[in-house]
Amino acid sequence: MYETTRLKRRQVDVSQLEIGMYVCEVDRPWRETPFLFQGFPLLTVQDIRAVQDCCQYVFIDEFQRVKVSLKPEVAGLGATDSHKRAPLSREMQQARRNREKSSALIKDVFFDVQLGRGINTAACREVVSENLQSLLRNESAMLWLTRMKSQDEYTSQHCLSVSIMAMGFGHHLGVANAGLEQLGISGLLHDVGKIKIDPQVLNKPGKLTAEEFEHIKQHASLGYKLLLSHRDLPSIAVDVAHGHHERLDGLGYPRGLEATQIPYFTRIISIIDCFDAITSNRVYDRARTVKDAFKVLMDCRETHFDAELVMRFIEWLGIFPVGTLVELHTGEVGLVLEKHPKLQLRPKVAVLIDRDGKRCSPRFLDLSKICTDEQSQPYRITACLPDGALGLSMCDPQVQALLDNRELASLDDEEEVPDLLAHWQRHSE
Repeated sequence: MYETTRLKRRQVDVSQLEIGMYVCEVDRPWRETPFLFQGFPLLTVQDIRAVQDCCQYVFIDEFQRVKVSLKPEVAGLGATDSHKRAPLSREMQQARRNREKSSALIKDVFFDVQLGRGINTAACREVVSENLQSLLRNESAMLWLTRMKSQDEYTSQHCLSVSIMAMGFGHHLGVANAGLEQLGISGLLHDVGKIKIDPQVLNKPGKLTAEEFEHIKQHASLGYKLLLSHRDLPSIAVDVAHGHHERLDGLGYPRGLEATQIPYFTRIISIIDCFDAITSNRVYDRARTVKDAFKVLMDCRETHFDAELVMRFIEWLGIFPVGTLVELHTGEVGLVLEKHPKLQLRPKVAVLIDRDGKRCSPRFLDLSKICTDEQSQPYRITACLPDGALGLSMCDPQVQALLDNRELASLDDEEEVPDLLAHWQRHSE
């Protein structure tokens, strides 16, 4: 949990940084740093290294200092099975097959619900298990594919994305495999009640009336009733469908639960449901940036969302999540393909738009290695862009073609990451 302490603001040399400190100001303009937030806590050693890479000193706000402790053991948590990491290019092919199978299944589930049939829970368990195994082999492959959504099939693909992200986040939190599969099932079916909502209201482009919003809100109770009749589903999946719009301050729906009444897994799904919705193109709203989504989560912690889980979610996903369009310091635009487990600010990127704003053949960069531009300046990401920026969408044929690009394998080399900062310092001497 996170506990605040009332102290004071002070200047600290970056060599003296500690986990738990809250950076409120740096020694240069924020726009010259890779940090998206003007103020953030240091939750991991990687956070500290990222600050040390670009600053000599920072200011610490002791009022917002956090004490990080492990989450108490709860049902479904524990040590996870170890898996050997698979190369991205190899796992991408299996992940794509899994996604196609999962997409077909969730559409079948929704169709069966529309016709009043039962849900094929055995098939749901099967695809969730297969997706989990892919995640454990290489998390980035499945996460990349979650960003590829058709606006016309948003609800079903949103459910699939939430399922996959929930298992990835749960694994980061230390949830055991049995619990991860429960999270996967819960995410897959959390919005099943929307099938009973009037599609003209559900997909209305403009602002909803108060009456229409009340109609939309019924999907939580409708989903609960649909899943309650399936006794072979884990009870938490039923709770998630019913409670993923509840709020910690008691102002959520449909029951207005208090914080102590909202289960841990439901809190996880609520955060992911919000993040995925904000960063996706929908009929009634365009996709927003990752920064926008993180800001909503941060602003709504304690009121809507579990504050500790929000911080852990951002820690897990990283400032530049897989599947995010990013602008490089050169003006080029690329897609984040794989995050580095230790260097969150230096992912693997496919450059798709050149510095003149024109489409170009994919060029693959591993920013965790010595990687410089024509002026021998190290590549760095300067901004996150929303899906669809510059006419480039995750559903764009150029992005889809990356799945079969043979040069993708060039990023699979897992050499030891050098000390880039030390290298640059030596280079400048």
